[in-house]
Amino acid sequence: MLKTSRRLSIPASPPLAFVGGSGANASNAAKVLQEFAEAGFTHSWMGFVDPEEERKVLDVAQAVGVKLIAKQQEQKVTALDVARRFGDHPALAGYMLLDEPSAAEFPALAREAWEVLAADPDKLVLINLYPNGATGEQLGLKPHQEYTDYVYKFLSEVPVNLLSYDCYPIKRLAVLEGWYESLEVISVAARRAELPLWVWIASVGMDLTPDPTIGSFRLQAYTNLAYGATGIEHFCYHNHSGMRQGCIERDGSRTATYGLADQLHRELASQAGVFVGSTIQQVRYAGGKAPKGTRPWTPLEGITALEAGNKGAVVANLAKGNCRFLIAVNQDYLQPMPLSLKWKSPMSVGCVQKDGSVALLAGSSLRMQVAPGDAAILMWIAAE
Repeated sequence: MLKTSRRLSIPASPPLAFVGGSGANASNAAKVLQEFAEAGFTHSWMGFVDPEEERKVLDVAQAVGVKLIAKQQEQKVTALDVARRFGDHPALAGYMLLDEPSAAEFPALAREAWEVLAADPDKLVLINLYPNGATGEQLGLKPHQEYTDYVYKFLSEVPVNLLSYDCYPIKRLAVLEGWYESLEVISVAARRAELPLWVWIASVGMDLTPDPTIGSFRLQAYTNLAYGATGIEHFCYHNHSGMRQGCIERDGSRTATYGLADQLHRELASQAGVFVGSTIQQVRYAGGKAPKGTRPWTPLEGITALEAGNKGAVVANLAKGNCRFLIAVNQDYLQPMPLSLKWKSPMSVGCVQKDGSVALLAGSSLRMQVAPGDAAILMWIAAE
């Protein structure tokens, strides 16, 4: 039986970032950005072309509480131009210079990033990286080089202050095994560089990627958070050609996915203190065969046993001060996962709820069903 604990509560933290392309412009900003904010989005990509028009959008964004990230779309209006014109606007959060560059583009991006940081040192400067599924030609690698070389070459050459990459891992009934390997690489790289990590999730159906469900949203988001992400970037907010069930249809109407995004954001915003500011102790895999790039779960911090379902769980141990968290993410977005845990007595362990409250668990063990793609989050206080 669960009861609300007065002894356990999630520590306060800055918020998570929920990012998408709102499609706002000067003529529709009031409606579009309000709707965007109501679904829990905190940041919107924005193409800057007409300075007077964009100032109007920035003012509306400030009024509704959304931050804008200038997405460089054409060279006649560069990120440096935007920084010089709007760097002092409180709704401008930063600059995205390029999506998925090859290594050959790193020197030019480094020069541009230094220029933007010199003009506006307090804003985000980011460049979104390829996942490890990209070809060597796309990555700009030599035949003997690997994905790790691409990531570390980027970090050694380009002065970003946030690491971003994309991978859309759900393909019909399976999760790409390469996802875990790339997450491990990008997670370790972000920690070594002491950079925040933002990761994209598929928010539309496309090709072999199924239409969104709350299970597919949760699986992607919680797994990325378990690996240290503090920002969730959505591809995409709007439906475009060849896409299905984005949050907003091409005619501007809402789809069922809009409600799913709102639900996901509310849940994660309430649990932000678990992830933001925490240190990763370990990320492992339990149940089934550990995919490439992962290692089997091992006991840590008083949790003595953990068993998950056949499709497995990503299991992360996080620390924040004297607070400890265990996150077990069901890697099946279609079916629930049986989860059982045991811990040392007399540890007081709680289960973090969707509203951010912590329910104290009786005894020294737990058996539960974790919903498709969902995460069980346990919390306790470390022994002094």
